[in-house]
Amino acid sequence: MSSATANITSALGSFELIDEHASQGRTPSAYDWKPEHWVKYPVPETYNIQSPPWIRPEQVPMSFVGVNIVDVENSLILKSMTVKIKSGKIESISKSLKEHMQEDGWESINAEGLYLSPGLIDVHTHITAIPGQPLGTLSPASETLTALGTQYVLKGMLWRGFTTIRDVGGANRHYKNATEQWLIPGPRVFQGGPLISQTGGHGDDGTNADKPITACCAGPQGSGADATSCIADGVDECTRAARRIMMAGADHIKICSSGGVASPTDKLDSEQFTVAEIKAICDVVRMMKGTLVTAHCFTSAAARNAIEGGIGGIEHGHLLDDDTLKLMAKKGVHLTPTLIVQELLDKPPYQAMIPPVSRDKLKIVIDGGYRVMKRAHELGVNIAYGTDCFGPMQPNQLAEFELRKKVLSSKDIIKHATINAAKVLNMQGKIGIIGEGAFADLLLLSANPLEDVGIFNEPHKYVKGIIKDGRVVRSELKSLRVEVSLM
Repeated sequence: MSSATANITSALGSFELIDEHASQGRTPSAYDWKPEHWVKYPVPETYNIQSPPWIRPEQVPMSFVGVNIVDVENSLILKSMTVKIKSGKIESISKSLKEHMQEDGWESINAEGLYLSPGLIDVHTHITAIPGQPLGTLSPASETLTALGTQYVLKGMLWRGFTTIRDVGGANRHYKNATEQWLIPGPRVFQGGPLISQTGGHGDDGTNADKPITACCAGPQGSGADATSCIADGVDECTRAARRIMMAGADHIKICSSGGVASPTDKLDSEQFTVAEIKAICDVVRMMKGTLVTAHCFTSAAARNAIEGGIGGIEHGHLLDDDTLKLMAKKGVHLTPTLIVQELLDKPPYQAMIPPVSRDKLKIVIDGGYRVMKRAHELGVNIAYGTDCFGPMQPNQLAEFELRKKVLSSKDIIKHATINAAKVLNMQGKIGIIGEGAFADLLLLSANPLEDVGIFNEPHKYVKGIIKDGRVVRSELKSLRVEVSLM
C-alpha cells in the first residue's frame, strides 16, 4: 500500500471512529456539535428517541476580560471588568485581573476597550408579517409560508442585536418554543397569539363590511393558527376569546381600544370595546396568570376606557394628553411609542403599503408621538422600545433609536430598550441588564451607547459581537467564536 493510500485509509478510519463515538453518546462541546442526521443500525437501546434532535449541548463557559460594562440602570460605565457567563446566564462580575485570561474551564476573550451592553428588547413587533407579500397585507394566507418566512424575520432581528422581542399580533407559542430550543435562531419571543378586536375595530380587516349581517359575527380573521386578529363582541365573547388565547399559551393579550391608521373601516378617534368588555379580558389574563393586557390606542378617551378596564400597557399613544399620561404614571401603565413605522409609511417607497384614507389618518398622529414621548418621560411614565415594523419595514427596526434622539437623551433611550422593556415583560433582573443571575444576552460594542444610542443603528460599524442565551451568533473578533450562524 502506498503512503498516500495509507493516509487516506487512516483518515477514513478516524471518521468512522468519530461517528462510532457519537452514536455511543459522546457529548461534544457546543462548538463542534453537529445535528445527528444519521444513526447507525442496529440502533443502540440507549438511543434517546424522546428528546428533539436539534437540542444543543450546554453553552461553553466564557469570560469577557477587561470589558467596559454599560450599566444602563445607573447610566454609568464600569471600566475594565470581567464578566463570566455559564449555562446561559451571567455567573459573576468582578474587576479584571491578569490571571482571568488563563483560567482553566473558561474560554477567555480579551475585550479590552470594548463595551458590553445588555441585548436589545423590542416590545412591539409582528414577526409573522413577513416581507415579500402584496402591499397592505399584514400576513400571508398560507400558514406554511408564514412559518417559513418568519424564520428569516427572527434571524434578522437577532442579527440586529434584539435578543428579546414581544409579538403583539400573530405569533403563537410554537415560535417561542422554536427559538428557545434553537430550532430557529432568533430572539427570546414573548407572544400573545392573535389580538382581540371588536367588529369594525382596528383588528377587523373590513372584508365582511358588505356581507349580510348575521346573529353572531365572532371568529378569527384570516384562517388557522396564524390569524393576526380575533373578532369578539360583548362580555361573553370577549371572555371566551381571551380564555382560548390564554389556553393556547399566550404570555399576554393585546386588544384594540381605538381606531388605527392602517385599518380601513374605523375612525382614528373611535372608542373600541366597552369598559365591561375590556375588564372581562383583563380579568381572564389576570386569573390565568398572564403578564398583562396591552391596548392599541391613540387617543386619551380610548386610553382612559382601557385603563379603567384594567389594561397594563398602551401601544402607540401618539395623541394622549397630559392628564392621561399622569394617570398612566400613577397606575403604572406602560407606554410603547412607535415612531419609525409612522415615519416610514409617510414617505415612498413604504407609503404605497397603505391606502389614501390611511395616509390622511397618518398625518394626524405623525407629530404627536414625539410630543407624547417627551411629556411621558417628564411625567414619570415607563416608556418601552417598540417599532411596529412589519413586512418590508423589518430591516428598519434599529432606526427607532435615531428618532427618539430628537426629544430624549441617549441615557434615557437605552433604558427604553433594556430595563424599561423588561418591566413590560415582567422580566426585571433577568433581561435588559448585566447582573449576576441574568440571562447572558449581550452585545459587544466598539463605542459607548450612553454617549450616542444611535450607534445601534450602525451595526456593521459598532457591533462586534452578539450573544444570546450564552451562545455567540455574530462576531467580528477572532477570539470570539460563533456557535450558531445566522446565515
